[in-house]
Amino acid sequence: MTHHDIPSAPASGSSVPNRAARERALLAGRLADPALLDQAVEIQLGEDSADTCLAVPVGGLRVAGKVTVAGAGRALRVLQALHGNSGFPCLRDFSAARSLDDPHTIKWGLSSDFMDDHGELKARMWGYREAAVSAYVTEQKARDPRVPVTPVLESMTSAPADGRVYDVLLGGWDHYLADRRLVESLTAQDRRALEVAAAINRAHQPAVVKAFASRGIDQYLDLGCGLPVNDARPLDGAPSYAALHDLVAEYQGATARTVYADHDTFIFAKVRGRLEDDPRQPEWVCADIRHMEQFLNSGRVQLLLDWSRPIGVLLHDVLPWIDSDEIAAQAMAVLRERLAPGSALSITHAADVGEDNAMSRFINPFRAAGLAYKPRSAHTIGKLFGDWPVEKPGLVPTHRWHPEHLHAARPLHDAGALAGLAFKPEADRA
Repeated sequence: MTHHDIPSAPASGSSVPNRAARERALLAGRLADPALLDQAVEIQLGEDSADTCLAVPVGGLRVAGKVTVAGAGRALRVLQALHGNSGFPCLRDFSAARSLDDPHTIKWGLSSDFMDDHGELKARMWGYREAAVSAYVTEQKARDPRVPVTPVLESMTSAPADGRVYDVLLGGWDHYLADRRLVESLTAQDRRALEVAAAINRAHQPAVVKAFASRGIDQYLDLGCGLPVNDARPLDGAPSYAALHDLVAEYQGATARTVYADHDTFIFAKVRGRLEDDPRQPEWVCADIRHMEQFLNSGRVQLLLDWSRPIGVLLHDVLPWIDSDEIAAQAMAVLRERLAPGSALSITHAADVGEDNAMSRFINPFRAAGLAYKPRSAHTIGKLFGDWPVEKPGLVPTHRWHPEHLHAARPLHDAGALAGLAFKPEADRA
C-alpha cells in the first residue's frame, strides 16, 4: 500500500491537464471515498507549471493523508498551499531529512496504531484507505473515539458555536470569547429570555430519563448533547443540574449505557477529559446528525449500542440548529426506521410560544454570527415524530410537560420551545 497522495513525477513532455487527469483516475481506484477527489488541492511545486502534485483532504472514511516531495523548497510550497484548509488538519512536515534536497513527507489528519493483546503492532494507518483495509477502517471507528464517524466542520475559536453559546447562557465556563461576545451583543431583555429558555430546557432532562426508565430502557443516546458536564449556575436558586449519565445511573443502575454525540470537537475534548475516569463509563461519538445514515452505520455507534433492543434518544435543543426542514425531516425518518420497537424519542425544539417571546427574532443575530437557527411551528415539530403516538400531555411548552418541572410556575412563553416524547409501537416489528 503506497502512502503517497501523488504516485509519480510528471512524464516528460506531458501536459498538466492530462497528467492531472491520469493521477485523479489512479487515485479514484485507490480511495475508499473517490468523491474526495473533487476537493483535492493541486499544488504547483516549482516554476515549471507541469511540476505539480495532488493532495487529497480528510473526510468520510478518510482520516489522514500524506505526500512526499523532493527537497525542502517543495515541502514548503505544499505546507503553504494546504495551511488553513479545513480538509488538512494537524498539517506537519514529518521528515528527518539531513539535507535540503532529501525527500520530505508532509502529513495531515490522524495517525493511529493498534496493538494486539501481546502489545505487538497490529495495524498502522497513514494516508488514503484502499479496499484491502476496509476491515481496519471499521475497527478504527469502532474503537477510537477521536475519529469522527461523519464529516464534521473544523472547530474554530474565532466563531461562535451553538453548544458553547448554550454554555454561556447557562452560566458555564466552557466556551470561547466569540461565544460570549455573541450573547453580550443582544439586548439585556433578549439575553434574559434565552437564559431562561436554556435553563428550562436543561431542567427537563430528569423527567425524560424517568419516563424512559419506567419502560425498562437501559440504553440512552444524547444527540447534539452540547456540554453534558459543566459548571452551569441553575436559574433562581434551583438545584444543580445532573449530567445524563448520572440520571441514567440513578434510575437504571450503573450497568446502563449512556452515549453522547456532538459535532463540536471542542466539546468532545472537554467532555472526554472530564469523563474519562467516570465509574459509570459514559461513551462519546464525534458526529454530525445531519449525516444520520452514516452515523448509524458507523462501526463505533454499532459497537456502543445494541440496536436490536430499545434505545432512548434525546434531541434536546439540537434540531433548531439544522435550518433545512428537509435535512431535519430526513435525519429523523432514518433514525425512527432504525430504532427497535419500544425505543423512545424526546424532542425539545425552539418555537414561537406566545407573542411576548417570539424566538424567531433571534434568527437574524444568530445567522449574522454564522449560526444556522430555525424555530419551527408545532405542526412541523410534531411531524418529526412521524407516526409514533406522542405521549400525554402532547407537544407542550417544555416546562409544562411534567408538573414537577423546576420552573413549571413560569409563564408559558418563557420556555421558548415545545417538548414531546414518543415510543415506537411494537406493531412496527412486523
